[in-house]
Amino acid sequence: MKISAWLFLKDLFPEKRNFFDKLLVENLVKKSLFISNKKELIFSSLKESGLDGIELLIFPDPTDKEIKKAKQIFDKNKIEVLSIHQPLEDLLTISLDKINKLFKIAKLLEAKVIVIHLNAIAGKIKDGQFLSDLKKLERKYEVKIGVENDHNSPISFFRPYVSKSSLFSEVIIKNNLSIIFDTTHLAQSGGDILEFYNQNKNRIINIHLSDYKKGLLNKYFFLNKDMHMPLGDGTLPIKNLLKILKKDKYQGLITLEVTGNLLGMIKSAKFIRNILNEN
Repeated sequence: MKISAWLFLKDLFPEKRNFFDKLLVENLVKKSLFISNKKELIFSSLKESGLDGIELLIFPDPTDKEIKKAKQIFDKNKIEVLSIHQPLEDLLTISLDKINKLFKIAKLLEAKVIVIHLNAIAGKIKDGQFLSDLKKLERKYEVKIGVENDHNSPISFFRPYVSKSSLFSEVIIKNNLSIIFDTTHLAQSGGDILEFYNQNKNRIINIHLSDYKKGLLNKYFFLNKDMHMPLGDGTLPIKNLLKILKKDKYQGLITLEVTGNLLGMIKSAKFIRNILNEN
């Protein structure tokens, strides 16, 4: 298995940050690792902590010039892009054309996995032609697309299958899709992360790993300090999950999708390596 940390493309292009990013994303979802650190220090620290690469969260409609510049930065710092995450702005819906662009970006950056939230394609999940087109894109670019389980939110009332583990699995299996397994999302929506992994292990290609602490507000709001916590800071059986992955010789990706600063990311990476290196 390979282990990565999530990184926003906007971290490399701070001029792209807008009001939404500064008010919500940087304060509640993920702080930029580069606000008070140099790129070289960030990348060297991540590699020294035991990470193999990054998952790059794309902003809407990046230019070829911007992607090539990002690749130059990654190449210079010897950082591998393992997966590409769709833009946050497209979480409620994403067109096939935008997905096609994600495939092109993945190919250029040599990433092998694309992350799409089920909410984003829920309106097309019963469209046979759309699903066929996704498979064609996978074959054309030799890149796998995975569908991520979402957190519980008001939208879940209308689309319970995006967050409820059993319904999510049913949709994925029915449509022959691969899974991006988010541990915090599953726990927040009431699922058991060990049970979910064991039931869906043959379809999981990437695990968005973070800790979680159950709280009064978490049932209703995902933008909370107890969501996507560094490993060991919450109450999830992360150690047990990692031991199972080791026993199963899991060959997919593990992506650290944790909030906070560089130290939290490094701590989480070492947490994983310590478990995997145990006799």
